[in-house]
This record gives sequence, structure tokens and C-alpha cells, in this order.
Amino acid sequence: MFVSTDVRIGWDGWYKGAPAKQDVYVWKCQATFSDGRETTLKGDVTLLR
Repeated sequence: MFVSTDVRIGWDGWYKGAPAKQDVYVWKCQATFSDGRETTLKGDVTLLR
């Protein structure tokens, strides 16, 4: 939905030209580090207007 490498830039609440639906969204992140270690993180975020 939103990607930034600048912590001063925040998401404006829009997705594909329309306001994102107020809801609970789940996320999952899988990462492999340069030393070969792997990790998976997951959680949820609630979008409120």
C-alpha cells in the first residue's frame, strides 16, 4: 500500500486513487539477512478515520 525510505514522509490514507477502507489489515514480512539467517514477522494494523 505504501513504501518510503524517508521517515519524514507518511502515508496519506489513499490507495489506487481512493481513500483506503477503514478495516483491520494483516501483514507478513519474510527476510533473509546477508549472513543467511531468515526471519518472518507478522501482525495486524487497524485503519481508523
